[in-house]
Amino acid sequence: MPEQINEIVYLGGEVAKSLGIARSSLTKYCIALENKDYKFIRGSNNSRAFRSKDILLLQRMKDLVQDKSMTMETAVNVVLSMLPEEERTGAVLEENKVIPQEQQSEEQKENNQLSVLMDKLEYIEEISDRLNSMEKELKDIKTQNKILQDQNEELKTNVETSSNKRDENLLSLIREVQDTKKMIAASQEKKWWEFWK
Repeated sequence: MPEQINEIVYLGGEVAKSLGIARSSLTKYCIALENKDYKFIRGSNNSRAFRSKDILLLQRMKDLVQDKSMTMETAVNVVLSMLPEEERTGAVLEENKVIPQEQQSEEQKENNQLSVLMDKLEYIEEISDRLNSMEKELKDIKTQNKILQDQNEELKTNVETSSNKRDENLLSLIREVQDTKKMIAASQEKKWWEFWK
C-alpha cells in the first residue's frame, strides 16, 4: 500500500527559485545528497518532490557551499550529520520502490531513463535561457556602442566646425589689426609730411 503523504510538496522549479539558485545547481545538490543515501519523495514520473524539511536542508547546503566556500561533499556530510538517521530516508511512493534490476519492468526502466533525460533537458533549457540573456545583453551593448560612436562623430564634427570658426575669426581679427596698423601708419605718415611743410 502506498505511503500517505499529508505534507505539502514543491516542484524543483519552485524550490530552485525560492533558494535563489539555478535548477542545475538544485539537481547537483540533490544528487550529492542521494549519493549519501538521502531520499527525496518521488512522483509518478520519478521526478523529485520537495518537503519543507528538504528545502531547509538544501538551504543549509547552499549556505555552506556559497557563503562558507565548502566543497559539495563536505557540505553534504555536515548537513546530514545534523539529521537523525530516520530522517535521512524520504518517502518513496509505492510505484517507485527499489526492486532488483532483473525484476524492473521495461516501463520502469523507461521512466528512469526519462527522468535522467528530463534533468538533462532542464539543464539545456537553463543554458539556453542564459545564452538568450547574454545575447540580449550583447545586443544592448552593441546599441549603446553605436550611440556612443554617433555621439563621438557628432562631437568630432562640432569640434572641427568650432575650430574652423575660431580660425576664421582669428584670421579676420588679424586682418582688422593689420588694416588698423596700416591706417595708423598712413595717418602718421601724413603728419610727418605736414610737419615738414
